[in-house]
Amino acid sequence: MSKKYMMIRTSKIKILFSICIFLFAFFDSLLPFGGGWGGVAFAQQDAQYSQYMFNHLALNPAYAGSREVLATSLVYRDQWTGIKGAPSTGSLSVQMPLRKKKIGLGAELLSDKLGPQNISACLLSYSYRLPFLKGKLAFGLRMGVYDYVFDGSKMDYKDQGDVYNTRVRTSKITGTGDFGMYYYSRTFYWGLGMTHLNQGKITDVSSQDSTSRQAIHYFMPIGKAFEMGNTVLNPSILIKGAQNSPPEIDLSLNVLLKERLWVGLSLRSNYGVVFLTQYQINDKMKAGYSFDYGANKIGRVGKGTHEIMIAYDINIHGTKMLMPRYL
Repeated sequence: MSKKYMMIRTSKIKILFSICIFLFAFFDSLLPFGGGWGGVAFAQQDAQYSQYMFNHLALNPAYAGSREVLATSLVYRDQWTGIKGAPSTGSLSVQMPLRKKKIGLGAELLSDKLGPQNISACLLSYSYRLPFLKGKLAFGLRMGVYDYVFDGSKMDYKDQGDVYNTRVRTSKITGTGDFGMYYYSRTFYWGLGMTHLNQGKITDVSSQDSTSRQAIHYFMPIGKAFEMGNTVLNPSILIKGAQNSPPEIDLSLNVLLKERLWVGLSLRSNYGVVFLTQYQINDKMKAGYSFDYGANKIGRVGKGTHEIMIAYDINIHGTKMLMPRYL
């Protein structure tokens, strides 16, 4: 290995770490660790997914195009089946690289229901990808619109003077601005995604309540694949949270058997455990299922969460499709 190559590689590593340090230093005043926004509390508003490691687009716009094919994914999540009005989420995503390879595009349709609230969204992602070390480093932007519908007739207010007690159906359309970074190679990935940087209003009801605005969310997934003959071990970690709320951590270990069947286990902080499986039906199609079991009080009452995922890839540019796709 030449001295010149070593100098270039060292320089690239320094640049990556400098970018990471800068971002964490900048966001420290915004994220829960830094206690920004004067201590105003926010709850997590974005939908969560247990099979995030197989499609990061919902977490990070910089992921768009990274599969190098036209990739489609359909997900349905039924959370806490034992609780009436518990969250249920459906999403359809499409992503692809452009022929020049540096640009990736993505689109998502989302429906998220929770009690009297129904959220619909249409999101468009753009990523710009550059060769870096043994993989690619991507920067992404996402813009879109959310429609927050609230049906007051489904609520039973203990405080009849509550400002939200209108008992009518309201709808508020607001935009979102998201940002992300994503580095990936054949066997490794790291990402940092930030959503709702604009903190758009989600209701027109006159109130000083912080929940009347979108909360900034952050997602940082890290994963690595280890090949052992016909078996692949894929440990991963996801650090996530919302503005001025405690962070959560998902620790996962997925195993690929004979290039077809994934089986995995995740431990979610302050919640419980997730069991998942995914089967590669053929070179283009795969299907996955996960079951969340909560060890905390709401998890035991909720009696579990089911998530189903179906994905289909189309090789539009004639490039070689990786089978199996480790990450």
